[in-house]
Amino acid sequence: MFQESIIIIKGSFSQFKGTGMYMALFFFSMIYIFLKEDDKKKKAFFVYYPLIIFFITLNPIFNKIVGKVFNGSVYWRMFWMLPLGSTIAYASVKIINEGKKQTERILACIGIIVTIILSGSFIYNKANYTPIGNLYKVPDESVRIAQLIGADDLKNKKAFTSEKLVPYIRQVDASISLAYKREPSGNYSKNKFVQTMYSGNVENITKLAKESNCNYIVMDKGIVLSLDFFYFNFNPMAETEHYVIYKLES
Repeated sequence: MFQESIIIIKGSFSQFKGTGMYMALFFFSMIYIFLKEDDKKKKAFFVYYPLIIFFITLNPIFNKIVGKVFNGSVYWRMFWMLPLGSTIAYASVKIINEGKKQTERILACIGIIVTIILSGSFIYNKANYTPIGNLYKVPDESVRIAQLIGADDLKNKKAFTSEKLVPYIRQVDASISLAYKREPSGNYSKNKFVQTMYSGNVENITKLAKESNCNYIVMDKGIVLSLDFFYFNFNPMAETEHYVIYKLES
């Protein structure tokens, strides 16, 4: 009965905690505060409150109840209610203040900083960041595609695009609707739009686009197509380095 909820909870918590050691630091901080803190209000916030949040969010009954709103793709955001950063910071300051001499406090501070650094990975690397040449701070090609569609004369614009463009198009032009929303987890394996697009079956792609009231299809040039789009009233309107924009002709 709750098997699906348990799978969602496990996947969401794994997604939230990542691969670093910050959750271990968080639990250590909670234990330290529980043992060393005399202020009941602070202990309630840093220890009892997180335990209540864990009890709720890790509960398959709760997941079942809120599943219609917080589905598997966004349930990991429930863990944002945990005061992870503030708890680690408070415990760290408390540990530093335990030092009786200034040298002890400095060494404790350095030790904590090194521990936090080694617990994660450096996020500012080439895998996560690339040079951007526009004020939107999104991939340049996404801006160009949004501008090309936005400049067209249709009033109600809706695009069926690659999942690589979905997070960015509406940041540039909110008047353009999209066939499907961004998947926070990045897993589009069960998304019918993405599966259909990568199949290269133009008849199915255009059929799904029309059923979803899409008047634009943005195809990745790397996808091998079964037919030409003009057989189904979609004609090429513009193209960029990696994409071709097709427009539904009335």
